[in-house]
Amino acid sequence: MRTKQAGSRCQILKTVATALLLATALAAPPIAQEKERRRGPEVRGKDDIRETIQVLMVVSMKKSLELTRDQEMEVVPRVTQLLDERERFARERRAALRRLQIKILEEAPEDREFRGAVAQLDQMEKAHHELEARLRGDIDQSLNARQQAELRLFVPRFRQEMMRRIDQARRVQERRAPTAPTPPGDLVWGDDDF
Repeated sequence: MRTKQAGSRCQILKTVATALLLATALAAPPIAQEKERRRGPEVRGKDDIRETIQVLMVVSMKKSLELTRDQEMEVVPRVTQLLDERERFARERRAALRRLQIKILEEAPEDREFRGAVAQLDQMEKAHHELEARLRGDIDQSLNARQQAELRLFVPRFRQEMMRRIDQARRVQERRAPTAPTPPGDLVWGDDDF
């Protein structure tokens, strides 16, 4: 009798667990859509712009460097990883700087709190720069000397062209409306791009 009750309880638990898993699976897409909707069109628009510029950069780079198929297979994923790493680092650095700003605004925080926050920021920057240097080295290994030189020239030219196009789009937008949209802040690359 007890084994029959235990089996029945087990069956009920399996049914409940299956129902919960099914409900979670069915609810996941609407929850994700709601989060995306709450982000707002401006944030999604900036993400779209960033992704479009990244794709355009990779396509232009392949053409400019005249990459072979084998080189494309090696270089493109590394360049994408480098760009993703920069985006991740910029996001984390902004968050760390916000936390540091809050500490500065607090009334009489202890010096050790400042030291810890600054040390964390310094460590984050050091790790990022080391990873970037390794990725750039990996990219260079897949390129010949001419392509390496061309890559160093490509990035600033591409950046200038994108900024020119963004400014041009801004001017057109200003003629149509009083306020123009601004590009995402992390679209400006540093001088040590590659």
